[in-house]
Amino acid sequence: MEVKIEPARRRDALPTLALHRDVLAEGRWFISYPEELLGSLDVREHQIRNLSASDGGCFLVARLPGVQVAGFVMVSVGSLQRTRHVGRLEVMVAAAHRGKGLGRALVQGAIAIAEASEVLRKLSLTVFADNHAAIALYRSLGFVPEGRRVGEYLEADGTPRDDLLMARPM
Repeated sequence: MEVKIEPARRRDALPTLALHRDVLAEGRWFISYPEELLGSLDVREHQIRNLSASDGGCFLVARLPGVQVAGFVMVSVGSLQRTRHVGRLEVMVAAAHRGKGLGRALVQGAIAIAEASEVLRKLSLTVFADNHAAIALYRSLGFVPEGRRVGEYLEADGTPRDDLLMARPM
């Protein structure tokens, strides 16, 4: 299956926002619930524009034939002097398109942009410690665990979940 990884455009704001809400609605892999996503269409357009304009930051989308947006990755660069060397990665792939290499292609695209940056020295991310598929993907792309926050999040039923901090040097 041919996947295209390319910079998001303004027209991608609505489909990426919808995909974001759909992934959050699964309730398993992200800390936010759909109703907690405060992003409006204007906010998403702003993210697309500003992340792509920052040194090392990006907003990339994955396109499959006949699919407008099957996934996306955002790299946000620190705005403070002491944090601007770190890009924070967030990736989402629509449930119907997982396991097809889209997440890998998106993260590889983000890594390429980060490596070309004169500012970034590190990409970081957080992932639930029980998300073994995502952790395996990140490890295969050079991310290593940097720490674990035990019981950092509570499920609706009170079950605690650990957060794993991972990073990749540039």
